[in-house]
Amino acid sequence: NSGKSNVETQLQLVQEGISCTLSQLLETGVLHADPHLGNLVVVRRINDKKEETVQLGYLDFGLVAQVPPQVRDGLTCAVVQLVFSRDMQAVARLFGELQLLPESVIQDPIECQALTQALEEIASQVLVYPDDNGGDRVPALRFDNLLSALLGLVTRFEVTLPPYFLNNARALATLEGIARRLEPSFNVLEVVYPFVLDRLLRNPSMSPVVQQTILQLVRSPESNRIDRHRIRQLVEEVARLTGNRKRKVVADAMSTAGGRQISRALLREYVQEKKQNGSPLSKKRPFHERSSILRL
Repeated sequence: NSGKSNVETQLQLVQEGISCTLSQLLETGVLHADPHLGNLVVVRRINDKKEETVQLGYLDFGLVAQVPPQVRDGLTCAVVQLVFSRDMQAVARLFGELQLLPESVIQDPIECQALTQALEEIASQVLVYPDDNGGDRVPALRFDNLLSALLGLVTRFEVTLPPYFLNNARALATLEGIARRLEPSFNVLEVVYPFVLDRLLRNPSMSPVVQQTILQLVRSPESNRIDRHRIRQLVEEVARLTGNRKRKVVADAMSTAGGRQISRALLREYVQEKKQNGSPLSKKRPFHERSSILRL
């Protein structure tokens, strides 16, 4: 292979490693927390078409982290609130789900506001948001500043950083470091964000926190009502980042019990708001058409 194709192959393997880490972190809850170069091996196979395929293999499962289901859902919601809405107050309120803070601190208005301000300061240090006019919402993440910023929260608040949290940051930082040596412009959040967006819409755990987060995301900031434009924006963002058609994004969400539950909750609130406004939904379309995430 040429040097360029070899780099592309290596970069693809690292991206697979990041996707595997996300799957372990958010789906299975069992995380290989030390994926450095010595623990990753390239596995070459010959497929049925006599073509060589390259896959990534893991070695040494001596350092494995267990991630509770509640934390998996909290991480999913926090990443989307951070990127889609840039809502640091919503992220702060998820610290209880993430098991980083006792609920008593989050329920304290003064402490919660102080935490929100601290997170806004951290975001300015570790996230580089692109120009909004460029059509790309995914910020670059500065991992080198992340851990020191998190340690600052520990000293100010009653934050507890459990092993799985640090191990996850370490795993992703290691993989991003490898990727950036191959491609300096590589952005790990461009892999993380579409993964969590897809999981958010499917809600495979049927988490009430995920459902409530989606309801928050699709409300208009001005009226606090369900905004069909924001629903479309959310689906279009998943489609753009995953390369799938919008119909497939919706179909994938509706294929899970959690996704259907979210769709029904959106419809209930939308219908209720319409009735309160004195303008009920049109009855010209069959109910099943009107109930598919508001006919996106």
